[in-house]
Amino acid sequence: MISLSSSQSKIVEAPLSGAIRVLASAGSGKTRVLTERVRHIVDRTKKDGVVAITFTNKAADEMQARLEGLDGFEDRCWITTIHSLCQRIIDQYGHTIGLPSELHIYERDQDRKTVFLQSLRDNGTDVDTFLNVTDSKTKRDREKVIQNYLDQFSVVKRNLLFADEIREKYSENESFWHIYQAYQDALLQSGGMDFDDILVYAVRILLEQPWCGQIYRAKYKHLCVDEAQDLNRAQYEFVKAFCGTEIQSVMMVGDPNQMIYGFNGSSNEYLCERFVEDFKPKTFSLNENYRSSKAVIYLANKLKPGSQIEANFAKNGRSEIKAFQDEESEATWVCNKIQDFLEPGVDSDEEIEGEISLSNIVILARNRFAFQCIEKELTDREILYSLKKGERRTEPTSIFGKVLDLGIRLRLNPKDWVDGKKLFSTLKVKYPEQWGHELQLENLAALLSDVEISYPKMQSEVLRAIQQLNLDEPNIPKFCATFTKRIEELSLNVELQATGELERSLLELREFRDLWTAFKRKGLGDSLSAFRNAIALGQLYDDGNQQGLTLSTVHTMKGLEKDIVFLIGMCEGVFPDYRAEKKQELDEELNNAFVAVTRSRRWIFISYPKKRKMPWGNTRVQTLSRFLKLMEG
Repeated sequence: MISLSSSQSKIVEAPLSGAIRVLASAGSGKTRVLTERVRHIVDRTKKDGVVAITFTNKAADEMQARLEGLDGFEDRCWITTIHSLCQRIIDQYGHTIGLPSELHIYERDQDRKTVFLQSLRDNGTDVDTFLNVTDSKTKRDREKVIQNYLDQFSVVKRNLLFADEIREKYSENESFWHIYQAYQDALLQSGGMDFDDILVYAVRILLEQPWCGQIYRAKYKHLCVDEAQDLNRAQYEFVKAFCGTEIQSVMMVGDPNQMIYGFNGSSNEYLCERFVEDFKPKTFSLNENYRSSKAVIYLANKLKPGSQIEANFAKNGRSEIKAFQDEESEATWVCNKIQDFLEPGVDSDEEIEGEISLSNIVILARNRFAFQCIEKELTDREILYSLKKGERRTEPTSIFGKVLDLGIRLRLNPKDWVDGKKLFSTLKVKYPEQWGHELQLENLAALLSDVEISYPKMQSEVLRAIQQLNLDEPNIPKFCATFTKRIEELSLNVELQATGELERSLLELREFRDLWTAFKRKGLGDSLSAFRNAIALGQLYDDGNQQGLTLSTVHTMKGLEKDIVFLIGMCEGVFPDYRAEKKQELDEELNNAFVAVTRSRRWIFISYPKKRKMPWGNTRVQTLSRFLKLMEG
């Protein structure tokens, strides 16, 4: 076991017979405690299995790496995200509640919108009338109406609302229940589900088919939940259903001060109240920050008084708060500072190990729109940077990449008219009258000889190769080798200016191959369906290729940290967000600020512009963020 403080050891070695709740502040070593608790369970029991639920796939990978080499780890430990765990249950037992086999996950918002609009048409609704669209100028309003319905569908699912509850909640819209039902029917008819359905269906399986839960509980006797302050109702009810009455050894770890996913229905109510009522846990607190410098802890305590305690060995660190005339001046200062740090021999007071490099640095903002000036300045100075994104994969851009992606989706789910239409449109072929034919890809391939697209013969070959893949054990390495050779051969016979499409095709094929390699390395399955779902669930996401310094929003930086943090754009309306008006919303914005500050290990620089240029062109005077006032006070 690695070195633990006395407070950490008490948690790790707490009795396995009951539940425990750990209120762990930023930098207090909660991941270490969680990991060592899993190790302790495996060491102290003969064959008990343990499930550890993490907030992100990256956190799951980190825990697995820390536990590598633990005797019995492969057979007895299941480290996963809650969506991945629920997906496994659906794959194995979804048929018990009447779900189609191998449901496709619509992870893209645009696909959900397409299904929603089709559900309206299928029910005889005039879409333009329904959306109050009278002319093309109201397209933005149309999008808002669609998005609002989809947001409300998510509210229904994340709160596990029953029919009567839905009718009561949306009593002012008498047709809402029927519209919601039509959307759900349209999803299932296309062989699909959205992300929120993953939790809903898993809870249904465990509650309606109790024997399914018993199968898991026969092996797994212990459950650990990370970032429990960000659970929503569906996630918490899943935890309860998974545990049943048998699993008593439940550990929840979280920090109410870091609850920042309220827009997903999350609430610290489940960690602070419901878990206490339902499981009667013993509560432990971890307040000592082992990660951050005294300067960072000082600012964090200004935001959340008494939340952080300095470790005995804490470095002094640095902090600076600056005001600038405008965003351009702010960006200039940040870049000057960064270049100064990168000068050889810069004194880091031995607070930062080794030479300072771009990889030590992150620029944080409340939202991605605050990065426009800083990105321009970084680009002009040729300072390498990467914008940190979530775990969702970006859509392919080459025709080859689109055919590969959409072709696999349609091969797995011939009823998937959503991706089917996108595939036929990409290849400029008229849609079939009906979807569901097992040889759709073969038939489509035969139509490409006279179509004006880039490299139609190769696209036809891709479709036929996908059609011939063994769904249970596809030979993806051979598939990739074949088409790598094919693209390279084509590139030798075209004009230099015409190689752009082939270059993108090859890059996206390599990315596809790398995803398969990661899928097999992680032992997530063998089938094409398991591979497709692993991509949709973000299990194969890897930001290891990101270079230079990092630009990140606060939400995508959650759970990570850097030696040097620049927090920019600290104005009212930006941070806190202009949409935060209620106390609960402003409290969550304060949590966001706390999370932002505590991403720093050593140095933090906070700034704001006195004027900002609006998207429509004019310039407006800005007010200092209330959170910055707290830190200056």
